[in-house]
Amino acid sequence: MKNTISVILALCLLAGCAHFSIVASGNGPIGMAVDRGAAYLKKAVSEDRHHLACRASDGSACPVDGTGHVFAAFFIARAIGDRLSDAEKQRITDRMDVEQRQGVWGYMPYAPVDADDTAFVLRTYRLLGRDAAAESLLRFYDKEAKAFTTFDRRGPAALTYEASVAGNFGLHPEVNANIFTLLAESPQAGLVNDELIVGAQDPQGWWRSYFYPGRYYGTAMSLGLLCKTEKGEGARTKGIAFLHASQQPDGSWGGAYATALALDALAACGVRDAAFARGISWLLGRQGPDGAWRDEETPLWEYTYSDRPKVLWRAYDRDGVVTTALAVAALRAARGGK
Repeated sequence: MKNTISVILALCLLAGCAHFSIVASGNGPIGMAVDRGAAYLKKAVSEDRHHLACRASDGSACPVDGTGHVFAAFFIARAIGDRLSDAEKQRITDRMDVEQRQGVWGYMPYAPVDADDTAFVLRTYRLLGRDAAAESLLRFYDKEAKAFTTFDRRGPAALTYEASVAGNFGLHPEVNANIFTLLAESPQAGLVNDELIVGAQDPQGWWRSYFYPGRYYGTAMSLGLLCKTEKGEGARTKGIAFLHASQQPDGSWGGAYATALALDALAACGVRDAAFARGISWLLGRQGPDGAWRDEETPLWEYTYSDRPKVLWRAYDRDGVVTTALAVAALRAARGGK
């Protein structure tokens, strides 16, 4: 499987092509990897395993362990929503319906409601063919900042990057990128503040993120928005340049999770060049026997539970559901969405 893609990549490099779209004919290596990954995700849905693990940094119990279904469901729906059966779609939306609280959601049924998970749920509904009005998100909107707080507001709203208990209640760039992507195709499109997202870009080209560690989640969310709205041309160019510069010699961006995010960001901007091909080749060589991609020790998100002492709750993709969904989406982009 990997050798086939390596040959394709070698031909591309010999030809000196700057933009090369990998399209496997028939059910080639990419198609087979997509099918296996999709089967794994469908099984995870049927077995109710689309959730995350959680560990506290001080070894104490983390009360949200084994939850986060509404978060993971978005990535599944985006990757294979068109391949889910009616029963599988119903299984996902039934859980979301049960966890709904007056039009908004939290990370789990008893967690405080938040704008990020609410946006994920509404985006998932749309992907699965259900109408999803976004007016309920307005409870988190700050008119002066022209942005959304993640949780119900406590005091003046400002962009926050330093992790702290108080910082949890500020404005967070990756959360707003998620919300703005939802709103861009809604009657609330006028609330999309591209300038706020552009302003959150690091001088090196990646995007800062509060709850999601690493440089690739915020970058994928932000480029996904800016390449959709076609705003912030300079920021988009700098972001793509960062992705090219940070790719490792083996074609990855580190682990499977970071690599899938980087490929997701490139695909969102229509970039399917030699760097994209090398990343796809690397992913193909890392799929597990069960069809999943795993990166169990990389935290997907962090929440500051306590400042003194510092205690972080960290979520991990124990079953590889989010990582697999991101990988499948990248591979499908390589095949033109097939």
